[in-house]
Amino acid sequence: MIVLNTMRDTLRPHLVSLLLLCLLVAMQACSSTKPNTDNRNPQIVDLVQTENQATVSNYIIRPGDEIEILVWEQPSFNTLATVSRVGTIAIPLVGEIAVTGLTQAELKRSLEEKLKQYIRGEINLTIAIRNTDTMIVSIIGMIFRPDNYSVADQTSIFRLIATAGGHTEQADLRKVKLYRQADPENYVELNLLDYLDSGQMLSSTLTVRPGDIVYIPKKENVVREMSEFLRDVVILFGIFRVFG
Repeated sequence: MIVLNTMRDTLRPHLVSLLLLCLLVAMQACSSTKPNTDNRNPQIVDLVQTENQATVSNYIIRPGDEIEILVWEQPSFNTLATVSRVGTIAIPLVGEIAVTGLTQAELKRSLEEKLKQYIRGEINLTIAIRNTDTMIVSIIGMIFRPDNYSVADQTSIFRLIATAGGHTEQADLRKVKLYRQADPENYVELNLLDYLDSGQMLSSTLTVRPGDIVYIPKKENVVREMSEFLRDVVILFGIFRVFG
């Protein structure tokens, strides 16, 4: 009995200090779970228009793409074709031409040179490229519109989040997981807040490509964990009180 009394008297000051510390941490955790007011979403949304333009202009034609060619007042050259496995399409009169590895602008310049052999004067040429249905990335988790989204070639993870309506208040942007199609078993964990704070929103590390999957996890419930810990502390105090 003397030993128990001695233990109680020795540990009581430490337990009281521990209880006060736990209460302080719990209060801080409660404040951290309030809605995010640092207004990061507009930063993500502002990036959409700029990157969308860059993505279209930089897209590299690949097999399976559908290409539509329209020549003003020269309908005999109009073509709607799918790029073959060897990377070519056939255009009336012009014949078969290689298109893979070219951007839209490069293909237009190349085709204009070829059409000069058949058309006098100004050549009014329009080219549209449509990617196949397999050109998608998936985003799931704490997002307002989790779904599959089409991409031309590659895009930024921030643009993908903005396209999906932005992240919810429960989203943990410090532990975003990026699963690559080429190696789905080894995901990359990204702290997007670090990239936002440093302004490196266009880093190549944040690039997602067709077949990739982005997972936005939910924040851990710190308040619940702390309440369980405080419950254990109260029980411990009760044990000492009984033995006292």
